[in-house]
Amino acid sequence: MDMLPYLFAAITLAGVLYFLYSLFFSGDSSDLADGASENNFTLLVGAAFASVFGAVGLLGTLSGWNFLLTLVVAIGLGVAIGYAVLLLLRFVMRQQSAQVERRDGLIGTSGRVSIESAAGMIGEAMIDGKTIDKYAIKEVNDTALHRGDVVEVVDVDASVLYVKKKRS
Repeated sequence: MDMLPYLFAAITLAGVLYFLYSLFFSGDSSDLADGASENNFTLLVGAAFASVFGAVGLLGTLSGWNFLLTLVVAIGLGVAIGYAVLLLLRFVMRQQSAQVERRDGLIGTSGRVSIESAAGMIGEAMIDGKTIDKYAIKEVNDTALHRGDVVEVVDVDASVLYVKKKRS
């Protein structure tokens, strides 16, 4: 009895199970946790490679492909999908870490209100830091902010910049 399909099925199963485990149950110990490096090959990328490699290998052996052809195609597609997952993880890591590092440096910078807010409510402003970015803002004196008002950042919270309206 040919054991090759079972080997490829086991590789696929191991990759899929680890991938699902890391997405749903790993919490802060996952590849996307704080402090995880975005430049290194991770276990999640390895799981994606193993899943695709095993699935293509299984399909190739069950379809009667030549073993060498099956191996080359499985490795090629596994590497391609693994690289795509790595790029996706890098994108997610940059989205998670960019604002955390820069927010404290925004105190003292100014910007212009882009979405009006009633007194005490949260609005939005384009803040002139190293780059011009949109941030959720709230006026510290609980006054209304109108589109085009110039504001200065006086404090930073986890998700909101507290601003003071400048006199025009």
